[in-house]
Amino acid sequence: MLAELFRYFTLRCPPWARLLGLAREHVAITYRHRRTRAAWTPHLDASKAAILEGAERCAQRWRALVIGAGDCRDVPVAELAARFDEVILTDVVLGPELRRLAKRSGGKVRAEVWDATGVLGELARGWRSLTCAQVEALFARSDPGVPPGGEPDLVVSANCISQIGIVPVDRFPGADADEKFHDRCGAAAARRHRQWLVARPGVRVLLGDRARLDIAPDGRELKREPVPGMESMRKPDRTWRWLLAPIPEWCPDFDRVHEVGAWIDGPGGR
Repeated sequence: MLAELFRYFTLRCPPWARLLGLAREHVAITYRHRRTRAAWTPHLDASKAAILEGAERCAQRWRALVIGAGDCRDVPVAELAARFDEVILTDVVLGPELRRLAKRSGGKVRAEVWDATGVLGELARGWRSLTCAQVEALFARSDPGVPPGGEPDLVVSANCISQIGIVPVDRFPGADADEKFHDRCGAAAARRHRQWLVARPGVRVLLGDRARLDIAPDGRELKREPVPGMESMRKPDRTWRWLLAPIPEWCPDFDRVHEVGAWIDGPGGR
C-alpha cells in the first residue's frame, strides 16, 4: 500500500486526472501487471508485433505517435526509435518509467501529457453540475485536435479505446441513477476516437478490446460482453486473448479475459 501511495504522488499529470480517477487507475494497472506478469506477456508481445507491422507500412518515418502509452509495456519504444526520427509517447498520466525512457533517448523520444478526447478538463470543471446526458454529449463531440508535434506518419492507439470514456466517469455523481450510463459514455468516446483516427493522414494502428469474457477453470466461457463502441468494425488484422486477471485476481471462480483486436490501416483506408 505504501509503495502504491508513493507512486501515486510521483506521477506527472494535470489535477483533473486525479479528480477523475485516472491517476489511481494508472497505479492499479501498474500493480496488477506486477502480480500477473507471466499472464500478460503474450498480450504485450502481440501488441508490440502489431505496432511494428504498422511501422513497416510507413512510406516515410519522421514521426511516430503513441496514444495511451502508459508505462510502455505494450509499446516497442526502442524499435520505433530506431525506425523514426521522432517518437512521441502520450497519455493523461506519465509514470516514472515513461519519463526515464524519454530522458535516456537523448531527445529522440518525447513523453507528453495529452488528453486524446480533448474534453476531460471540461468534464472535471463541471463534475458536480453536468447531467449524464451532457457528459455523454461531451464524449460524442470530443475532438483533441492535432496531436503533439504535428501529424504523425504512424499513429498508434495502444489498448486504451475501451477505457477513455469509462474510467473518467466511474465515480461521476449521477452515474448510479442510470445503469447504462457507463456503457453509453464508453461507446460515444470509442466511436469518436475511431473517427479521429480515420482522419489522420498516416498509417494507423488501433489496438483495442472487442469483448470481455469470464472463463471457468475448465475452459468454459461463462460470460461474454461486447465492448461498447467497437461494434460494426471490420474484421481485425490480428486477434488474440489477453488473460487480464487470472484466478483469483478478479474472482476465485473464473479468469477475466479480454478478446483483443489489432486494426492496421494505411492512408486513405487499408
